[in-house]
Amino acid sequence: MKKMTTILVGIGLCFLVACEQQSASNQSGESTISQENANLTPLAVVNTRMDLYNQHDFPAFLKCYHKDVKIYTYPDKLLGTGSDRLASIFEADFEKKALQVEIINQISNGSYVINHEIVTYAGKETKYVSIYEVKNGLITNVRFVRD
Repeated sequence: MKKMTTILVGIGLCFLVACEQQSASNQSGESTISQENANLTPLAVVNTRMDLYNQHDFPAFLKCYHKDVKIYTYPDKLLGTGSDRLASIFEADFEKKALQVEIINQISNGSYVINHEIVTYAGKETKYVSIYEVKNGLITNVRFVRD
């Protein structure tokens, strides 16, 4: 377990370096990403997101997402689009350091990662199934299924 954590932290650090090298967006709205970042597996991207969530590192957490990310409550209720909306959902809770996530199970299939998660906020646990779509090293789409 300790070896796996070390590997995930190493992957996360590589991801953060790659995110820092990310250049301006092209006209299609997709981010132009360094080759290193684009080669990360969707699972590595999502696990980096989870680590940053638990570290309450909001600026780095936000860099895991495409600037036009779409956030849904499963199956198709749109909660918002873009990193500004993502900030409105998470930023205040990150500042309070009241959030923690534990991954119970994880499945990866192509560009999708599905997590069974327990999110703890101010001592209250909520179970989620979260479906992440990752393209070119960034999360482009998230669907949350709540208990």
